[in-house]
Amino acid sequence: MIREFVALNADVEALKNAFGRVAKVGPVEELDAEKGYRLKLGERPDGGPFLSPWYPHPETGKTSVPLKKGQIVGVLNPSGDPRQGILIRGGYSDEHASPNQDLLANVFEDAGVRVTVAEGALVIEAGGVTMRISSVGVSITGGRVEHDGKNIGSSHIHGGVVPGGADTDVPSN
Repeated sequence: MIREFVALNADVEALKNAFGRVAKVGPVEELDAEKGYRLKLGERPDGGPFLSPWYPHPETGKTSVPLKKGQIVGVLNPSGDPRQGILIRGGYSDEHASPNQDLLANVFEDAGVRVTVAEGALVIEAGGVTMRISSVGVSITGGRVEHDGKNIGSSHIHGGVVPGGADTDVPSN
């Protein structure tokens, strides 16, 4: 009877240990394009970070939005084995705040570009240029507008101007 009790106690301890490794949350500490990400799960006695094993990128399909160092993520290890875990994007942090304060808008912001979908419009902002597409039409503010290398924006000029009803040449700049 004591042997069964000891075995049962060992099983319970093993389950508690595995369950304790099922879910973890922490900031991204290391990034590698091929290996993926390592999370900081705590501090070592020597003061260095206690790191997770490498986890693959959390994307599938045809998108790639890499995680940033310091971004909060969760990891699920269904069997308790971290080598079989998957990353789940977490919430925002002081270092990585939400780019969006409007809960009726969808916003993507990264690498100096901001894309907003809200109120029936698509707005793209990059480097001082804003393009808005809506039921009103297309509006571009800032920058230069070109087609096939020709300036078709507000500063374009035409050559071949002839008095009367003739058409002008295509934009010449």
